[in-house]
Amino acid sequence: MLISKYFVWFIIYSFFGWVYESAFCTIKAHEWRNRGFLHGPIVPIYGVGALAASIIFSELPVEKLHSANNLQIFIVCFLGSIVLEYVTSWGLEKLFHAYWWDYSNVFGNINGRVCLPASIGFGLAGILVVRVVLPLVSNMTLNTHPLLLEALSLIFMLLFGMDLALTVSTLTNFTKNLERIEKEINDQIAAAYDNLEANIAEKRLETQESIDASKEAFAAKKEDFTEKTAEKTAALRSKLTNERLEEFFASSSLHQRHTLINIKGYQRDGQSKEYLEKLKRMIKERKR
Repeated sequence: MLISKYFVWFIIYSFFGWVYESAFCTIKAHEWRNRGFLHGPIVPIYGVGALAASIIFSELPVEKLHSANNLQIFIVCFLGSIVLEYVTSWGLEKLFHAYWWDYSNVFGNINGRVCLPASIGFGLAGILVVRVVLPLVSNMTLNTHPLLLEALSLIFMLLFGMDLALTVSTLTNFTKNLERIEKEINDQIAAAYDNLEANIAEKRLETQESIDASKEAFAAKKEDFTEKTAEKTAALRSKLTNERLEEFFASSSLHQRHTLINIKGYQRDGQSKEYLEKLKRMIKERKR
């Protein structure tokens, strides 16, 4: 019964978090944004944070916590949000090489994972949750029949588990596909480069035979060949990248596209980050 109640609370708080996050990002971007790590209308990190605050200030058998003032609630939620956001961001990036938020350009940030303004906002939100939202949610579940509450929690668990499994599968496949795409592109470029090098070698021999054998003239020709090689390699990489990403986009589902569009970044450096940005542009262009 207790687990069912807490899980229902978690889903309700996660839904409120999704409403806030989607509304904020929609207003900011001037277009609809379905935010969240998952496909469904929930943002779990908000659910975890609000549930933790609710348990701390209303469920734990500590009278001082039940009578905590707004400043005490703010401090606990402020510090708790820093830990929660940092650990979540670090964990997601370690698991999927992706990150869903980045505060790198915000004042008072720590490794782009947390920042002072956001933590202050979460501290204030904690007061709102404890003083306003918690009593409403608590009364809602208190007046719900235990069997109905159990049924709701099981349904929510099933839907949440399915969504989580699909999202994790999408991210795992995305990582594998990017690795495959990058390997295919590098292999094709290497093969093309070898052919180009062979042609350049022949040209060098012809050059040595046909022009004045001065070192300056040969060096100029060599530099010209090198520049052309770099240009052709870059053009070939761009062409192959677009072709592979178009194939990947065409085979992706709506759920996969939703997951990818909400990723803030993928690997903080390297070719994979460029691939993600191109995919996100494709998704946005197709939606218009």
